[in-house]
Amino acid sequence: MDKLIEVLYSCIINPQCLSQGSSVLKEWEVQAGYSATLSKILHGSIQLPPQIPESMKFFIRQFSGILLKNFISDYWSESSHISPQDMRETRQVLMQCIKIDDPKLKNLAVLALSGIVLRDFPDQWPLCFDNLLQLAEGNDLVTINSILPALGIIFDECDDRLSRATHLIFPALYKFFNQAVAHNSAQTKEKCLSVASKCLESLSWADGVDQELISSSLDSSWSNWFYLLLEILGSEDSTIEMKRLSLKMLTTFFRDFTTYSFSWYYLVIQPTWTILHQLVPLYQANVVYSKEILINDELENETEGVEGLTIQLLELITSLIIRPVIGPQVVGELKALVNTLAWYLPLTAEQEDLWSNDPNQFISEEDNEEYLKSSRTSCLKLISALVDLFGDASIECIVSAVESILRSISQESSAPLLYSSNEDIQNISNGINQHLQEIVKKFSSQHIWKAKEAAVLLLGSISTDIIGYNSRARKAGKQPLEVANFFGSVILSDLAGNESKNPFLKGRALWCAAKLSDIMDANHPDCVNIFRICCNALNAKEPIAVRLSACYAILKLSRKSASSISEINEILPNLLVNLVALIQRCSPDILHLVLDTFQEVLPLNSDISSTVPQYASGIFLKLFSKHYGESSLISKIFAIIRYWCDLGKCMGSLLDVFLPFVMSLFTLYPATSKEKPGSMSSNSTMGSQVESLLILPSSLELMTLFLKKSNAESSERRKIMDIIEPLLDLLGRTEDISILLQGTNCLRAFCGFSAEEVLKRGLDEKIIETVASLLNPLKNEAGALGLGYLVIQVFSKISPKIDEDLLIGCLNKLHRCKMPSIVQGLVLVFARLIHSHSAEILGFLSSLTVERRVGLKVLLDKWLIHQPLIRGRYTKNATIAALARIYTLKDQAVESLLVVGYNPSHSNVGSEVLAPFKILSTLIRCLDNEAFMPKRKQQEEIGLNEEFQTVVEGSGLGFIGDYEEPGERMDTIEDDKDSVQEDRGEREDPMESLKNDLLKEIKEDYDVRDFQIPVSKDKGLGDYETGSECLMSDMLDFDYEDNDDINDDINEDDMYSLGDWYGGITLQTFLLDFFNNLITNDKEYLLACMKHLLAEDIALFKKHFTF
Repeated sequence: MDKLIEVLYSCIINPQCLSQGSSVLKEWEVQAGYSATLSKILHGSIQLPPQIPESMKFFIRQFSGILLKNFISDYWSESSHISPQDMRETRQVLMQCIKIDDPKLKNLAVLALSGIVLRDFPDQWPLCFDNLLQLAEGNDLVTINSILPALGIIFDECDDRLSRATHLIFPALYKFFNQAVAHNSAQTKEKCLSVASKCLESLSWADGVDQELISSSLDSSWSNWFYLLLEILGSEDSTIEMKRLSLKMLTTFFRDFTTYSFSWYYLVIQPTWTILHQLVPLYQANVVYSKEILINDELENETEGVEGLTIQLLELITSLIIRPVIGPQVVGELKALVNTLAWYLPLTAEQEDLWSNDPNQFISEEDNEEYLKSSRTSCLKLISALVDLFGDASIECIVSAVESILRSISQESSAPLLYSSNEDIQNISNGINQHLQEIVKKFSSQHIWKAKEAAVLLLGSISTDIIGYNSRARKAGKQPLEVANFFGSVILSDLAGNESKNPFLKGRALWCAAKLSDIMDANHPDCVNIFRICCNALNAKEPIAVRLSACYAILKLSRKSASSISEINEILPNLLVNLVALIQRCSPDILHLVLDTFQEVLPLNSDISSTVPQYASGIFLKLFSKHYGESSLISKIFAIIRYWCDLGKCMGSLLDVFLPFVMSLFTLYPATSKEKPGSMSSNSTMGSQVESLLILPSSLELMTLFLKKSNAESSERRKIMDIIEPLLDLLGRTEDISILLQGTNCLRAFCGFSAEEVLKRGLDEKIIETVASLLNPLKNEAGALGLGYLVIQVFSKISPKIDEDLLIGCLNKLHRCKMPSIVQGLVLVFARLIHSHSAEILGFLSSLTVERRVGLKVLLDKWLIHQPLIRGRYTKNATIAALARIYTLKDQAVESLLVVGYNPSHSNVGSEVLAPFKILSTLIRCLDNEAFMPKRKQQEEIGLNEEFQTVVEGSGLGFIGDYEEPGERMDTIEDDKDSVQEDRGEREDPMESLKNDLLKEIKEDYDVRDFQIPVSKDKGLGDYETGSECLMSDMLDFDYEDNDDINDDINEDDMYSLGDWYGGITLQTFLLDFFNNLITNDKEYLLACMKHLLAEDIALFKKHFTF
C-alpha cells in the first residue's frame, strides 16, 4: 500500500487534489485491504516513508481517518467493497486507535468505530461492546475517558438494537463513575452520566413490550444508579451539569418506563420537592438578575447551567405529577406548588437582552421555537399540566397565587416567600426565604416589575381555562372568578399616564388584557377604560413591541367596546392615526395583526373612518405596491379599501392617489407582446418595467373594485373611465396570463356597469375587436376565466345585435378549453341565447363545423360533460334551465345528435347516446343533487295529478342513489364488468327491479314514439376533451352543496343586473315543476326517453316521482 500513501501525500500537498480526494481514490476503494490500511495509517502502526516531512505526517493520518470514516459510511455493508478479513482487521485496529493521544485523531477513530458498531451489532459483531469495555479493565482513567466518547457517539443514534447491550453498559458505567470519584474527576463523572442517560433512552422502547429485556438490563444495576443519582442531587460537591444529567436520567426513567418505574415513585417525590425549593435563590440570582457565563458550548440542543438544571427539574416534575399514584400527594400542596413555580416565571436577564429589540415578543412568543427551551416555557407547560389534571382546584390556586403576588408587591408585604404544608419542606423553606429576601432587596427595582410581569403572564396563560371555570360556576350557582376587576385595578392602573413604566411589563399587561377580553362582558364598567389605556399605548413614543401588544389587545376589545359609542368616538380619530403610523413600521410577518386591527376598528364609526383616506391613501398605495404578491396581505388591504369604497365619501381621495399610479404602469408596460421588459430600454428602467409587469394584474383588480363601487355619472366614474382605452390597447397585445385574467374582468366591469359611458366614447367597435382577439383559441385559456361573462355583457349592453364572428370565436375557444371554470362562462353565452333565440341559435350551431365536428355537438358535449362542475348560482340556474328548454323543444337536429355518454371515462368507448337522453339524465341527477343538499328549505308542495306524484324527501324509497362509495376510485379506467358486478353484489338488484317496474308502467308494447339511434363510434372521454387526463370520472358527478356557490355569487353581480328570470329561481323547485309539467303535458315523450336511461337514473327519477 505504499502507492496509496503516495496518493494520500499528493492530495495533502496539492489543494486541488485534496478537494477531489474521494474521486481520486475511487479505484483504491475496491482493492483488498483498503480500509485496514487506512486504519493502520490512522493508528500510526504503518511507518510512513522518511521522505515525507514530519510536519505532514499528522495530516496524512488525519486524512486517512476522514477517508476511513466516509468509506465506512458509504460501503461498509456492501460485501463487494470489503472482505470479511479486512472487516476484522479494521475493527481490531480501530479498537487500538481509541488510545491515541491526539484528540483530533482519536475523535476520527471513534467516529469510524461507531459507524461500524451501528452497522455490525449484534449480527456481524456481537462482542463489540465486550471488546470495547475490556480496554478499560485496568481502571485506567485515560482509557475510560477514551471509551466514553465512543459509547456516547454510538448511543446518540438511540437505535433499538443497542438496547441488547445495556446489561453490559450500565454496570460498566457505574464502575467507571466510581473510578472517576476515586480520581476526583468531575469531567469523567459527567461523561458517565451523559452516556448512561443515552443508554437508558435506547432501552425505553421495551417498557411494557419486552419486560424480560428491561429486567435483565436494569435489575442488577438500577438500584445502585438510582441512589447514586439522589446522592448527586443532594450533594453540594456535585457540579451543576452532574445534577442536570442526573435529573435527565430520572426524567427518562419516570417518563418512559411507566411499568418498571411504578415502585420507585415514592422514593423520588421528597428529593424532587426539596431541590425545587432549594434551587429558587440560585435561579433568581444567576438567571433572573444576571446572565450566566457558560464555558462549555458543546451542547447544541440542550440548555446548560442553572437554567438547564431548572428546565430538567421542571420536566421531571411534569412527568411525575401526571402519574395517578402521585396525583393525590400533589393536591394538598397545589397552592404552595403554584407559588413556588411562580418564582421560575420571571423574565431572565438573557431574555431581556434577546427580546429588547424583538417587536414580536408579546404576539408570537407562544409559537416561536426559539423560546421552547427555556425555564419560563417549561414552567408554563407544568402549570398547564396541573390545570389539565386538577381542573378547577388548580385554576383557583393559580388565581389566588397571582393575587397574592401582586398584593404583596403593592403593599410591600412581608409574607413568607416560599411555604409548604410538608413539615420537612417548610423547615428548609425558612432558610431559603431568608436568602431569597436578600436577593429581592438587592434587586428590588427589577423584582417589582419582573414579579408583576410573571404574575400577569401566568394569569393570561390560563385565560381560556378561566372562561371555562366561570361557565361551570354559573351553571352550578357558584361565584365566578372576577379577574377583570382585579386586573383593571392592579395592573392597568400602573400603565395609565405613566410613560416611565418598564416596557416589558407594559407589553405583557396589554397582552394579558387581550387574553382576558373574552372574560369581560361588553357592559363591564372597566371595558372602555381598558380599551382607552390600550389606545394610549399605541403612542409613537412607546417601543414597537408595546405598540404591537396594544394593537393585539385593541383587536380583541374593539367589539366589546362598540356599545359605548360616545366614549369610543372621542379616542377613535387618534387611534386610527396611530394605527396608520404603526402600519408603516411593521414587517410583513407582523403586518397581518395591524391590518386585522385596523379592519376591526374602522366600522366603529363610519364618519370618522371616512376621513382616514385623506391622509392614509398614499400609505396604502405603498403597502399595495410592496405586498401585491402576498395573497394573504393583499386580501386584507383590498378588504380595507373595499370598506372605504362602500362609504362613498372616500372614493375621491383613493382615486387621486391610486389612479395616477395605475396609469403610469400602462406607460411602463412593453409596447408589444414580443418585447421583453427592458429589452429596448436602459438598465435603469428595466426594473420598473418588470415591476409593472408583476403589479399590473393586482392594479387592474383594484380598478375593477373602484369601478363597481363608483356611482354612474359621478366625477369618480369619469376619472376611472380614463383607463379603458389603455386597457383595451393592453389586452390587444399582452400574452401575460395574470394581466389577461384581471384585464378581462376589468373590461367586463366597464361593459356591465358603465356601458353608457363606453358608448358615449365610441369604443364599442374597439371592444368587439379586443374581445375577438381574446377569443383566439391559441391564447392560454388560464387567462380567460371571465371571458364568457365579458361576451355576455358585450351582447347585452354594447352590441345588442349578436356578432356572429364572436359566437364562432366562443365556439372555437370552447372546443379547445378544458378547465371547468373557463368552460362554464363560454357555455353560459350559448345558454342565454337559447333562452332568447332558441331556434336561431340551434340552427346556427347546426350549420357550423369546428375541426370537422358539428358546432351543436361541440357545444353539447362540452356542456353536458361540465354541467356537474358549474359553480355560481346564476350560471347554474341559466344552464340547467336552458337544457330543460332544449329538451322540450324536440328539435330534430338535437334529437338525431349523438353526444357524450351517461358516465364518460377514458376507457368507456362507443358509449354515446342521443342528446335528449343525456339531457334528461343530467336534469334528473341535478334534481337529486339539489334535493339532497343538507339544510335545504322545504319547497312548497307541487300540484299532483292522478298518475304521478312527487315523492317527499326522506319518505317512500328513501335514498337510493348512493351507488359508489366516495373516494373509492379516482381513476378514469373502468373496471372489468364482471368485477364491478361482484363488487356491487346485491346492490344491482333493486336498480333492475325499479327499472322493470317503470318499464311495466310504460308497457313493452307501448311504443308511440321511438328514436332512430345511430351507432356510437366515440373513443372515450379523450375524444371530447383534449388534455382531459386532468378530468377523472368521479370528478364529473354532481356533488356540490349550496355553500359551494356562495363566493361565486360575488363574481356574478353583473349577471344578476341583466334581470333574467332564471337568475332568481330555486333550482329544485324549477326542476320539480319542469318534470311535473312533462308528466302532465308530455308523458309519452318522457316515457319514450326514460326507457333508454341507465337503471341508476331511472331509480333517481322514481325516488322523486312515482306512479
